[in-house]
Amino acid sequence: MKKKISLLMVLILVLSSLLVACGKNNEGTANAAEKENTTEVESYTLEGIKKKGKIIVGTSADYPPFETHALVDGEDQIVGFDIEIAKYIADELGVELELVDMDFDKLLGGLETGMLDMVIAGMNPTPEREKEANFTDIYFETTHSVLIHKDSASEITSPEDLKGKSIGVQIGTTQEEVAKTIENAEVLSLNLNADIVMNLKTKKIDCAVMEKVVAESFAKANDDLMVVEGITLDSGAEGVAIAVKKGNDELTEKLNEILADAKAKGLIDKWFVEANELYN
Repeated sequence: MKKKISLLMVLILVLSSLLVACGKNNEGTANAAEKENTTEVESYTLEGIKKKGKIIVGTSADYPPFETHALVDGEDQIVGFDIEIAKYIADELGVELELVDMDFDKLLGGLETGMLDMVIAGMNPTPEREKEANFTDIYFETTHSVLIHKDSASEITSPEDLKGKSIGVQIGTTQEEVAKTIENAEVLSLNLNADIVMNLKTKKIDCAVMEKVVAESFAKANDDLMVVEGITLDSGAEGVAIAVKKGNDELTEKLNEILADAKAKGLIDKWFVEANELYN
């Protein structure tokens, strides 16, 4: 009788051990599956953008015709060439567009921290910037020009005339780098192009270096300003592109596809013409 009881106890202990082992194994499998399902996708990646249902785009809205503030139906809105591109990208991705207006020199930092998903701000992809971010293909070719007060039309007609002049530029731009290479130039770096224009209108500076289309926009909006036709400055990084976080290759490739599609449909040229009409 005792042997039968002992045998029964052994069987019970063996079965209990097996059940515990199976339970732990199942628990481990469940935990692994749960961990896999709850792995966070970085919000600034293509998958992350689609998952959250919106794309957060950084810009610096004082750069017509690329981006600027305007009253639309009585409300202040950011409009322009780049904004139309951003809207198209959001539509193609099937997500909402959220614009963040900030100082130009803070934009790449916004990508680095993950605060921004994309930057579109008439930005030139210089070698230095390419160390900090991924850039798409060039979507618009640009050159750099000089904006002056009309009273200086006879004084500033060639690159040689820029020597020793006071020159206004936007902080963190390729125009700032170009201006600093001009012999004996006194460079005034400001956050906003609007402030540069005001300094030019009040003759506190002699001229301003800007991308040609931007300089032309400010000249159209201000009768006392003009673009010097005889001056074209080379920054070594002509053309503008969209920036995303460094290493965000899947999103970069997708943006290139969308830009190529917009160009093929003639939309890039159309949006640029429409943006320029805002200043006519």
